[in-house]
Amino acid sequence: MSFEFKEKGNQLFKEADYAGAEEMYSQAIQKNPKEPSFFTNRAVTRLRLEKWTGAEQDARAAITLHGGPKAAASLKSSLYLAQALLELQHPQEAYDIAVNAYSASLSAKSPQSENLSKIVLRAKQHIWAARETARLREMNSTLASIEQLIEADLKQSLDQLNLQLSNGEIGEIGFNEDQKALREEAAKKVQNVRDAFKSASGGEIQERVVPDYLIDNITFEVMHDPVMTISGHSFDRIGITKYLEQSHVDPVTRVPMTVKDLRPNYSLKAACEDFLDKNGWAAYKYFKQGSGADFSQVREPSRVSLDFTAKPKYDAWKEVKDVPVEEARKTYIEFVAEVKAKYAE
Repeated sequence: MSFEFKEKGNQLFKEADYAGAEEMYSQAIQKNPKEPSFFTNRAVTRLRLEKWTGAEQDARAAITLHGGPKAAASLKSSLYLAQALLELQHPQEAYDIAVNAYSASLSAKSPQSENLSKIVLRAKQHIWAARETARLREMNSTLASIEQLIEADLKQSLDQLNLQLSNGEIGEIGFNEDQKALREEAAKKVQNVRDAFKSASGGEIQERVVPDYLIDNITFEVMHDPVMTISGHSFDRIGITKYLEQSHVDPVTRVPMTVKDLRPNYSLKAACEDFLDKNGWAAYKYFKQGSGADFSQVREPSRVSLDFTAKPKYDAWKEVKDVPVEEARKTYIEFVAEVKAKYAE
């Protein structure tokens, strides 16, 4: 009987009757609360209904019933959990869950890899945005005060909206629509304020953003040597090479391929280099993440020893035409010291 309710729910979901599908899955769960697929299906249904808390709870229940987040069967539930957490403004937890699930999906050659990579990137963007907000507010106390007033006003409006929902004055759909509108209005106000401060400061106070197309969907860092797969998707050479050596398939289409099938993406490489040249803060984070070196110890290039040739991300430095490795190493260290002094947090 429980699986009959599930089948009815599946049919209603296909027909975009998400409220009806949710009810069917709920009845299936009542009949058999030990079946993880019932919770997984209700989780994605609640995502469509924008019932974020319910979706989070269902996804967690499904993961537990599947045997934990490391189980291959938990990948889809982990995807839904990360999506719900993002909507609930918990980007760091969403990132942790999604990136672990993404790694597991690559090992399992799961079709969920592409969707999980998108969620990882979204979560990372949210984390970056939060850090940028903190940085901008530290730079200007007036900006911080104005943005905090906007946030306080938003919180008050959301509290009133929740009260209306609790009292039955509005329904679930109206609540979700109004909540979305309030958040969008607040975000627009914040952006308008930042634009005004940017103009007044001559561009000094502005949010720093890394364009999506420069981010590698395997390492989730800025690419320095992008190459294309046979499907036309670009990845950083190091990450995709390691992936292909293990999986032997295109990470997006799952079509068999090898490292020999990779082709350089010169136009994207030029765009990446141009971005890093013009955005020292991104270059600093990029090299710091790639090396694992303690840049706080960088004082004089001559006193610093880095295993330069063993770090793939620095290959671009020693591949510069007619520049010896030792000179490239020195140039790199001087560059890091300069960027650290200017942009380190």
